[in-house]
Amino acid sequence: MVSPIPPATCEQHLATLGQVLKNVWDQDTVDTQLTELADYMQQLYPNELTWIGLYDAGDQSLTTQMAVLGSGKNFLWQKINLQTDDAVQQVIERGAPAAVYDLQESHRAGEWKAIAKRLGIHDAIIFPIQRQNECLGILLLGASRRGASLKSGVQKKTFSILVTTIATILHRYQKDYYQQLEKRPSQPFFQLLAKLETIQELEPRLQAIVDATHRFVGASRTRGYWFEPQQRFFWHRVANGGHNRHAYATQEPGVSQLSASGYQEVYQALSCGDVIVIGEDTFSHPEAVIEPLKQAFGKSSLLVAPILMQGDLLGFLVVESTQPRQWSVPEKRYLTAAAQVVSLGMPTSVLQERVADLEANHQLSVGIAQSIHGDRDWQSVMSQCAEQLIATLEIDGLLVLIPDLECGGFEVGYQHHGTQSKPTQGMWRSLHDVDWQLLARKSAPVCIENLDNDLKLRAWHPQFLQMGMKSAMACNLSPGQAPEGVLVVTDSHGRRWNQTEQDLLQSVGRQIGLVLHQWSLQRQAQQQSQMNETMQWGLRNLQRTFDVEQLQQAATHHVSQLLRLPLVALIVWENGQKEARLASTVIREQQFAAKDNPPILVESDAVINWAIQTDGVIQLEFEDLPDVTRQWLRCPAHAQLLVVALRTSPEHTLNGTMVLADHGDRRFSDQQMSMLAVLVHQLAWCRRHLLLTNRLREQKSQLTELNWYKHHHMDDIRRQVRESRRQLANLKQLPEISEQPYFHAVESRLAGMEKELLRLTGRERWAMASDPRKVPLIGLLNRLMKRVQTQVQKKQLWTQVHCDSNLALQGEMQKIEFILYELISAACRRSPARGRVDVWSRPLEQHWIELSITDDGDVDEAIIKALSEGNHQRDHLAESPLDRPPGLNLAICQSLMIRLGGEFILEKLEDNRIRSSVMFPMHRLHTIGQD
Repeated sequence: MVSPIPPATCEQHLATLGQVLKNVWDQDTVDTQLTELADYMQQLYPNELTWIGLYDAGDQSLTTQMAVLGSGKNFLWQKINLQTDDAVQQVIERGAPAAVYDLQESHRAGEWKAIAKRLGIHDAIIFPIQRQNECLGILLLGASRRGASLKSGVQKKTFSILVTTIATILHRYQKDYYQQLEKRPSQPFFQLLAKLETIQELEPRLQAIVDATHRFVGASRTRGYWFEPQQRFFWHRVANGGHNRHAYATQEPGVSQLSASGYQEVYQALSCGDVIVIGEDTFSHPEAVIEPLKQAFGKSSLLVAPILMQGDLLGFLVVESTQPRQWSVPEKRYLTAAAQVVSLGMPTSVLQERVADLEANHQLSVGIAQSIHGDRDWQSVMSQCAEQLIATLEIDGLLVLIPDLECGGFEVGYQHHGTQSKPTQGMWRSLHDVDWQLLARKSAPVCIENLDNDLKLRAWHPQFLQMGMKSAMACNLSPGQAPEGVLVVTDSHGRRWNQTEQDLLQSVGRQIGLVLHQWSLQRQAQQQSQMNETMQWGLRNLQRTFDVEQLQQAATHHVSQLLRLPLVALIVWENGQKEARLASTVIREQQFAAKDNPPILVESDAVINWAIQTDGVIQLEFEDLPDVTRQWLRCPAHAQLLVVALRTSPEHTLNGTMVLADHGDRRFSDQQMSMLAVLVHQLAWCRRHLLLTNRLREQKSQLTELNWYKHHHMDDIRRQVRESRRQLANLKQLPEISEQPYFHAVESRLAGMEKELLRLTGRERWAMASDPRKVPLIGLLNRLMKRVQTQVQKKQLWTQVHCDSNLALQGEMQKIEFILYELISAACRRSPARGRVDVWSRPLEQHWIELSITDDGDVDEAIIKALSEGNHQRDHLAESPLDRPPGLNLAICQSLMIRLGGEFILEKLEDNRIRSSVMFPMHRLHTIGQD
């Protein structure tokens, strides 16, 4: 056991440690650095063995880096394998030092058990050498004595510093080692570039690039393949050692051809610029790419890099390895750079040919643009464009497809076909969302090299096959936006469209897009003019229709004709009713149907409720409807619905909605939606006007008949009164009767009744007439209270009149008296038994007076609200509490007071009493007939 270092020597110890670390970093090699540390550890902790081993996690073993024995013997064990239950393995896993006692007998010693017996070691202290949670190795201190351990805290901290220093040394050592092993492609690549400067022809340049790549990578074989775009296959063009005929002939022959169709996944990956890596347990692409290459070349490891020029695939370089191999990053980078050098170093003749093609395409585009701007006829312009484009691209067909936004799909706006292409008829299907977005967002054309293994523009494949085409290229005529048109060129053979051809089609497409846009604007203007004329004609017809049923039928037929819809249904219901009915239905296809059996329930039907809750046109899918709605509405699968409510003013109650249905691929333009909203809005107002007119006409007829009946009844009463007076006159001749005072009173009352009845049946037979009178206020109130005396006594009401002055009132006082009687009588009726009714009188300002009646009864809040809103906000088609007593009586009082120039207010006070107030001028009221 080592004795602790006394505190007095701590400063000396730190100085010694600093000097040792300085000596360690002054050494040039790893071995001398570790030896310096081992000597110091021997001084600090005398032991028999100081051993440092490098840890291999994959092999689960330790390799001796340094071993110092106190006896001077050699350490003969270079590699020590680890086991799961080894004490050393557990130290590595836990990352903390540990002591192992009696290595010679411990079952946790592993291979160290035999080593300890040979070296005479009993106990050991094991330290893990770690850097950033990575175990680099092990430090083992073996002692020939028993019970060895670090007792001093200074010793423990010192060894911790030493182990950290060892970890730094080993990390640098490993880093330098791997850098020495790593290939550096820069120097051989610069040598290759210098060599290529002296070579002008393509074939020798390819040979030089392949040979240099083979020397750097050091694989079994390096080859170059070239792509034939017309027939779409790769052919073997060059291999390493091609300049040495004897060496080349003795080597294994490569694959002569690779069809792009047969290796479609490989072809797609190379076209996208991907480097394909096939190594030992390492694959850069899915199995669909990897397996065909392994089978074709028969090698376990491959490295493939595409040769691209302006986006066009010219071919690829491939490095083959017979043995399983892990490709390093420098090797991948070198092969990628070599493939790029192939395209950058194309011979001048090839580049000149490309430049000539570009100039020819530019002249073609200019010529087409001149013909476009010089000829306004669509067919003539497209005919000139098609002839020049077909001759330049050597294609078999050209089409311009125009999207049909209403019915969905595309219509053929123009087509031109060669001998190998067949004309196409009918509509083209709508594109899938992915293809539509591809056309809308991608500025470059969408290319299909072979329909058999390309899924782009899948919806159009049946038309392409019907035309006998195998490849196609489609260009959006309004790049960056939703297509206004699509220019499509086709070929009867599988074909790769190079970048020059794509650029030409894109340039021509922009010119054609301008003409198509102008042509589309003209067509839209004509269609809008026709639709506007049709809509105006429909609006005039709606305004000239005076029957509600005819109006509803005319509206549904007009909407169906204007929008070309297979189903239009108008659903209406009366205010307050629970069931709705189909007022009019137009069905043009048998797949669509609407019926009102079973009944359509207003409160539970989804379509009606959605229409009521939503302002404007609602677009739905038939699958969104619940089963209750599907019982009366039938549509094919994936059909779409338009639902719009018959709205007028916000305060009017809804009582109708229109349902329109069409197939799922139908597209409605903004103009069509606007016209639909206008037509339905006009229908709603016209229908409301007719319903209101019919209701008012019916009410007028009923009131006229009632007025006629009452006046004839009063004529009969007046005749009876006159006959009674005549009989009284005869009785007056009798002496015993003529002197009776009761007789004269009856005769006077009958005379007054006859006079009043004569006025009513004569002057006010069909309208109220003015009858101004002057009446004392006290007398008026006394008559009113006397008339309601029966009601007061019956309910034992407590009544009181509050009047401080006997004013004289002048005007239509008889009508005012009737209004006040109605209000006092209503107060008595709604008051509870033994309740209280007060009549208040007070002058307002100088010429106005207010008469108020307060009671303890209760009035429906709806009546108070309806009276306060007045007739200008009332929906006369909707059910109202003012349509029936007691609200009807109060509404008549309010209306009559307004006509007389006064005011009537019904309100609930804070103490829950009801107050009925009438205000009018004291001296002169408006007379009936005056404004």
